[in-house]
Amino acid sequence: MNKLRKLLPAVALLLGASLAMAMNFAHNPEVRYAEDPAPGTEIWYDLTDVTPGPNTYECNQSVQETCSFEDPMLTADEVESGEFIKNGSLPLATP
Repeated sequence: MNKLRKLLPAVALLLGASLAMAMNFAHNPEVRYAEDPAPGTEIWYDLTDVTPGPNTYECNQSVQETCSFEDPMLTADEVESGEFIKNGSLPLATP
């Protein structure tokens, strides 16, 4: 019983460290899509390999909208929040 009692703090530390590492990794999908901001258009862009910037696109985070999605549809999960601003040519999403 004494042996078990001596090992208990080490086991608790190991378990706590494992849980902390498991919860520390954020869900970061590799694919992301955004809908064209022009009203009346249903064009989706594939932002997977596009770096946000002044020549591509930006997400204005001061506006409470969804900037990009995991799939090219409005019901998909949100990847980035903010208003999608298209600044240049972007690759189209293929259906």
